[in-house]
Amino acid sequence: MTVGGSPAASGDMYAVTNRIRVKTGHGGDMETTFGKRGGVENEPGFKSFELWRQEVEEDHEVYLVVTRWETKEDFKNWTQSASFREAHSGGPPDFILGGELANYEVKLSSDNY
Repeated sequence: MTVGGSPAASGDMYAVTNRIRVKTGHGGDMETTFGKRGGVENEPGFKSFELWRQEVEEDHEVYLVVTRWETKEDFKNWTQSASFREAHSGGPPDFILGGELANYEVKLSSDNY
């Protein structure tokens, strides 16, 4: 369904978020790490990547990794790809305290890109 801007039909996009808690003072490390995305941009069905930083937290920093895909199947295929394995090899860096994944079907979309 279109809501102004670029059209996105219902069910035409799949989004995945990862809410990551980071040790205070390591936001720059997080941004550098995710600046090297390991080839996800070249995966079939990949639409976009964004890294959001929450403005206020008391004892840690919070980032939200947002990726958008053409379909759920495209996302699943990426999680089984060589670029995914390379990007996630060695486990999370020490400054990451934990993460929480959430998967979404995009029902409405509007942008001015």
